[in-house]
Amino acid sequence: MGRKVKLIVDVTELGRLGGRATAANRSPKEREVAARCAVEARWDAYYAAHPEKLQAKLEREAGKGTRKRGRPPNKKSAK
Repeated sequence: MGRKVKLIVDVTELGRLGGRATAANRSPKEREVAARCAVEARWDAYYAAHPEKLQAKLEREAGKGTRKRGRPPNKKSAK
């Protein structure tokens, strides 16, 4: 068996400049859309790995607005 050779490739030689160069060529709105897409992809991956967390989140969202919080309204001011 031969020795394993570790190759180090400089991606700039291949024409790829990375995220900073990509961001420099985008408008602020395009950067916002790309960032939002990346965040959603990360959360999708998290919930795919943890389905019980997704179920808990959906149950919390379904319960929103059903519980009454705070003080009840004053009957005198309701007139």
